[in-house]
Amino acid sequence: MILVMGHIKLAKGDADKARQLFADHMAAVTAEDGCDHYSFAIDAADPDLIRIAERWDTAEALAAHGQADHQKAFGRALRAFTVESIGVKAWNGEFWRTLIGD
Repeated sequence: MILVMGHIKLAKGDADKARQLFADHMAAVTAEDGCDHYSFAIDAADPDLIRIAERWDTAEALAAHGQADHQKAFGRALRAFTVESIGVKAWNGEFWRTLIGD
């Protein structure tokens, strides 16, 4: 399993304007083979900071995601907004245990 976490910091007000772009991209990516989880979330303390969380079955599935046409189109569409910073990192991971609930 590959775990991916990151952020996209947009200029003031841009996250709200980009909300539909993020929602549409999440729907496209979650349909990819090997994608177990893919989400964007608005940071509770900063409405223009988007948190990224992903879980992929294999490194190959993540690599294929990076080459997908809709991923490339997302990158191009994101250029319509002011990206102040971006960072995304991946880790090898495995399920350890449930901490709370389901």
